Amino acid sequence: MSQLTKKEKAFCRKYLETGSVEEAKRFCKISKDCYELLTRDDILNEIKRLGDAMDKSLEVIAKSALKRLAVGSISDAVSLIFTENPDSEKLKGLDLFMVSEIKRKDNLTEIKFFDRFKAVQSLIEGFESTENAVPFYDALIAGAERLNKTDNGD
Repeated sequence: MSQLTKKEKAFCRKYLETGSVEEAKRFCKISKDCYELLTRDDILNEIKRLGDAMDKSLEVIAKSALKRLAVGSISDAVSLIFTENPDSEKLKGLDLFMVSEIKRKDNLTEIKFFDRFKAVQSLIEGFESTENAVPFYDALIAGAERLNKTDNGD
């Protein structure tokens, strides 16, 4: 198995990011047939490796966000209700992650928060469904393998 070039590695990343062979080809300025690239085992292995890493990263980010929604503090948002005319510097320093909507009319401020119960449910469902999830890159690899079989007349 040969070592991937920088352009081939970039192609794998962009293809995984967009799902588009043509866009990855344009981005990486590759002149050869990129559909043919998807028939190579080393390219498919790189896409799978990157996909595995991406799935783990996204899973960690999503779980962290859900945990924060489930148990995070709303104190900054509540303090906003009692602030008449907050300046941009004050707003930049506030943690409003839990806020889904803010409405201010006349002297009234309405703040809606994300549903903590739904965040907890999503966390629980995520733990239960992790074993059954089929990652996006598996679908890409399966498509590339079908393309390879079609090209080879199988």
